[in-house]
Amino acid sequence: MKFTIPPAVALVTLFSVACQGPAVPPDTKERVAMPVREEFRNAPEGAAARDSGKVADNWIEAFSDSRLTALVQEAESKNPDLAIAVARRNRALAEAGKADSALSPKVDAVMGAERASASSATAERFNLGLSVSWEADVWGRLADASRAAELDAIAAQADYEFARQSIAAQVAAAWFLAISAQEQLALDKLLLTERQRVQRITQARFDVGEARQLDLDLVVGQTAAQQQAVDASQGALESSLRSLEALLGRYPSQEIEVLTTLPELPPSPPVGLPSELLERRPDVVAADRRVAAAFNRVGSAKAAKLPRIGLTAGGGLASGDLSSLFDPGQAVWNLGANLLGPLFDGGEREAQVRIAQAAEQESLANYVKVAQRAFLEVETALANERILRLRDANLKTAEERLLRARNAGEERYKVGEMTILDVDQLHTDHAAAAKQRLQVRQELFRQRINLHLALGGSFEARAATPAQKP
Repeated sequence: MKFTIPPAVALVTLFSVACQGPAVPPDTKERVAMPVREEFRNAPEGAAARDSGKVADNWIEAFSDSRLTALVQEAESKNPDLAIAVARRNRALAEAGKADSALSPKVDAVMGAERASASSATAERFNLGLSVSWEADVWGRLADASRAAELDAIAAQADYEFARQSIAAQVAAAWFLAISAQEQLALDKLLLTERQRVQRITQARFDVGEARQLDLDLVVGQTAAQQQAVDASQGALESSLRSLEALLGRYPSQEIEVLTTLPELPPSPPVGLPSELLERRPDVVAADRRVAAAFNRVGSAKAAKLPRIGLTAGGGLASGDLSSLFDPGQAVWNLGANLLGPLFDGGEREAQVRIAQAAEQESLANYVKVAQRAFLEVETALANERILRLRDANLKTAEERLLRARNAGEERYKVGEMTILDVDQLHTDHAAAAKQRLQVRQELFRQRINLHLALGGSFEARAATPAQKP
């Protein structure tokens, strides 16, 4: 039995299928086998109960340094790396808009003039009108491609957010490194002053025959070596200032002023839960969205193997005489549909499907890599801070006791109860403890900054959100 489908029913069916939209990709975390703990292994004791899944926003303000806050804001507006991230985000948003436009009808204005001749006759024709074309996305090819581009834009926005936080972390780390370099320079200058004082004492004792030439040569050499240390610290300070100014987008002239000593490290921040890290940290969010985009590209590649249905329509005015072109009686119109079915392409479309599937597998593996790196960075920062705090406590005791021993040794040297070698050893031990403690304190700040970056908390009071659909 033969039958025909009424045109109206066919159009309704066509539009119904076309508007179904792309398939929803399965959740990325359900597609990968990744062990996740209920709490961070190296979190401070009692942190899980205290944090309730939260992390510290506005963490730059936790350092209570208005100058640091201003420097971060300056870097956010002038840092070239961040400007690159902004441009990439804007390009991804534009690509999403372009892909989305493929779902809409295309309307073009048509205006033309022709002249043709055959034998002795010459004919002219003028036309003016509109042309409309639209591809019915029956199989979701265009919708999948549009959704993939939209997800890429969301990923690019997350990349920008991570770059923004990374720049903030770099500025903070460079700021505290410069302060540490300033404090190191002050410490070396103080040690130089002490060496010079011992040299004056030794010179006076040598002049009256109470010290040997060996003693004098030793202290003069120690003073020169300490002067070299001062010069090296000066160079390190200037280098750190140039690096900081480069992050700020300034000319690297080492003219920025920093604090003279490192402040107290703020209390340990809430660290949240490992499961929340996957939803919060921008680079993990970006990797997740790229998995979803790859899934949609597989769907688009598969749909490209199926026939395409295109609808076209046109209307306007056409006349052989320009003066009568706008006569309503010259109106013309056309309506058409076409079906484009691929028959043989040498395996190109099948290859595109395999390429898209391989890209999806790559994006899944990359998601696992990024997530594992996120867990590693949090646990490493937490463990390092715990160990560094223990080292700082011991070095503080060592520095205080060795300072007392050094001062007492100098007094005994003045009256001849100790040799210059004994005094030198006391100076060396105290200087080593002081320098090591300064390095540990500076490293504590670096690990705290690493922790904030690893946790994905915003450095502003507002919480950063991914880009919305363009």
